[in-house]
Amino acid sequence: MIEEILNTKSSKHVPSKKFSISSIGGCWRKKYLEIKEIYKEEFSEDLLRLFNIGNVIHHEITKELIKKERNGFHLVASEVDIPPQKYFSGRIDNVISIKGKNFIVDVKSAGDWTIKNVRDKRTCDENYMNQVLLYMYFTGIHKGILLFVGKTKGKIEEIEVEYDEERAKELVKEVEDFFHNYVEKNIEPPRCDGRQWGCECCDIPKKEDGGNKKMNELVKIKWLKKKTNYKPGDTMEISEKLAEFLVKKGDCKIVKEKGE
Repeated sequence: MIEEILNTKSSKHVPSKKFSISSIGGCWRKKYLEIKEIYKEEFSEDLLRLFNIGNVIHHEITKELIKKERNGFHLVASEVDIPPQKYFSGRIDNVISIKGKNFIVDVKSAGDWTIKNVRDKRTCDENYMNQVLLYMYFTGIHKGILLFVGKTKGKIEEIEVEYDEERAKELVKEVEDFFHNYVEKNIEPPRCDGRQWGCECCDIPKKEDGGNKKMNELVKIKWLKKKTNYKPGDTMEISEKLAEFLVKKGDCKIVKEKGE
């Protein structure tokens, strides 16, 4: 059985069209367009390289947890999918046991600023906390740890996440409302405000860029392929960047730029 699995050619990842817990706190419009297969984020080679470094760090932490199993501590499981849900998908980095008590461990590769912030202020991005909270909610393992690993010096800091069922249910309802009010009705959510880091999908710049950088111009496109919301020949105005992405896929063509 294992031999058959290992000898099978790798297949292309097929999106589940569910809400990935790791994207909690992100742009609703981006998620909607991804689910409808209208938008897919593209990453530079620099970013892909950083993602690979993060993957290496995750694997090294798992190896280290196995290596140091002793005295009532051991790794229970790694890369654990949450129980099947209608709207949610998610994969937990590690589940460990300390003296008979199970903990969810979510590993984050982090820069020096984040490591210092966690060490000095014992705080981190709220979205990270909410991610672990949802893992705890769906698995019934009500102890969680965020483990930050420095990408430059290998330093480690951790934050224990307290279980808050009321807050978890609020997060679940937000996602359910997103599906009920937008995805299932084929209604595109409004553009987000970009928050601190900006939003490529909605053309909102990072706040460090002044927060008022001119957004991409809107262009008119004509759909060439059938989509959930649109049929061939339909037209609409979208951002120039998104239009370029769709044209590359052969989904549409640009028929007129705004203002011409």
